[in-house]
Amino acid sequence: MSPLLLRLLPIALYALAALTLHRGLRTSPDHSPRIAATLGAGAAITHGILLFGAIHSPNGTVLGITDSASLVGFVIAVTTVLAMALGRLGVLPAVLFLLAGILATGTGLVSGFAETPYPQWEVTAHIILAALAAGWLSMAAVIVLLLAWQQRRLRARVPLGVLSLLPPIESMETALFQAIAGGFAVLTLALLTGFFFVHDLAAQHLVHKMVLAVIAWTIFGTLLWGRFRYGWRGRKALQFTLVGFVTLILAYFGSKFVLETLLGRHWG
Repeated sequence: MSPLLLRLLPIALYALAALTLHRGLRTSPDHSPRIAATLGAGAAITHGILLFGAIHSPNGTVLGITDSASLVGFVIAVTTVLAMALGRLGVLPAVLFLLAGILATGTGLVSGFAETPYPQWEVTAHIILAALAAGWLSMAAVIVLLLAWQQRRLRARVPLGVLSLLPPIESMETALFQAIAGGFAVLTLALLTGFFFVHDLAAQHLVHKMVLAVIAWTIFGTLLWGRFRYGWRGRKALQFTLVGFVTLILAYFGSKFVLETLLGRHWG
């Protein structure tokens, strides 16, 4: 198989998994998502193999900005497959598989700098935790947007269309805050590993990234506290989730783009 076809394989499998799930739910509300989950798992495995090949080099772990996005997509795909095994999520996995497929297009697209110049488990752990946080909080952003769209159409008393294939609002809110809580927990660990294992924030050009990440952590922590203490939901959950998500994306992708693409420097 040619390299191009190999790169397109996980993208095609993600799209096929999404289409299979959507069509199955349209024809039968009791449709089993087993085939879609299997296709999604195959896509994730292929995606992971290609991504590992793209970021692994003799000089260490090389994460260009597009590979970083692909890594987030891989986290989303794996989490979605596992979530499908635990319960029915309606058409939500189809949306997440499509997002993973879009992010997978960046695999090996742009070369980057070595994040780990030699084997360091601390830096590797930090990269994995950061990817988990970004992936789970990206899922939260998708869910909260779907929730807002779903609630808006319900208030307007217009047909839901494909949104009728989503789980009930209560289930969507539960999934939303589970994703936020999980993302917040691993973001906390990512920040701790960053503080303990980074030798010089200024010399390694990490100050802006760390400040933005701490702001995002504060936003999501405030939302979780408000949910626990005051039962926050609806518009407040939407606002906090999207602001926190944008801040987190700026922390990683924004600072990485400016540093590596515009300035030709790197974090290492």
